[in-house]
Amino acid sequence: MKGWIIYNGALRIKKVERLVQKLAQEGKKKKIDLMLVKNNQIMPCYSPFGKPELKSLIDLEEPDFIIFWDKDIFLAKHLEEMGYKLFNSREAIESCDDKALMHLKLSKTGLRVPKTIVGPFVFQQQNLSDEYLDRVFEELGDKIILKETHGSFGMQVYLINSKEELKSKIMELGSRRFIMQEFIDTSCGKDIRVNIIGDKVIGAMERVNPSDFRANITLGAVGKYVELNDIQKEVALKAHKALNLDFSGVDILYGKDGEPILCELNSNVNYLSFEEASGINFGSLLLDYIMERL
Repeated sequence: MKGWIIYNGALRIKKVERLVQKLAQEGKKKKIDLMLVKNNQIMPCYSPFGKPELKSLIDLEEPDFIIFWDKDIFLAKHLEEMGYKLFNSREAIESCDDKALMHLKLSKTGLRVPKTIVGPFVFQQQNLSDEYLDRVFEELGDKIILKETHGSFGMQVYLINSKEELKSKIMELGSRRFIMQEFIDTSCGKDIRVNIIGDKVIGAMERVNPSDFRANITLGAVGKYVELNDIQKEVALKAHKALNLDFSGVDILYGKDGEPILCELNSNVNYLSFEEASGINFGSLLLDYIMERL
């Protein structure tokens, strides 16, 4: 069995490279030949008759499947149109990558999420009135979370404390799209990452960051393995299935009295910290799932 692992060639983050390399090593143990392919080593193109083709800068063998560890939506769609089976699918990745689209789809599930306002589309620069900004705070509270719709590792997430801060940040973003959410103060600097494959919760990790409102491991949070209660499992699985994911990392916030609040889902989940905290080999289980599906 042969497969590709496609990942981003411009994202120079060692954790991502370690993850795909480790996954390829797990493949060898199962006699699965997994080739690492950067998205900037292949070129989606079309023939004069509109047929989707793929040109490459490296020698590639035809894969039986592709693990798509990237957010290059056009490339994913192109590969699916060529007939390749992707894990996760283009649709699932797109739903997770665009936070506005994610919350639109989650709104149909009945799950509790932070109250969310989607910023208006612009061509060049926002020009929001004071009345608009005042209404945002009326709806969301004295502190709000602003998230760029496309971002990773918590780096495009901002805590906003005043109207002037909000106005300044929106102007700084230019034409980049964003959402605004209520700040869940009971979960400041902590959350639960639930790791799922297929229709099964593999395990969960509580992440705590004493020096930042964001609970990302990349930003300094420390993770420890935790057991989930039935409600937390139900929330994570329902969200995972709503976005048609094969595998995911579901982030859950702590509401009042421990009520689970769904934060977001990750299609390109980095599971290395979870493996270290739990001793569970997520990569091996993922490959088992893919082989069963094929």
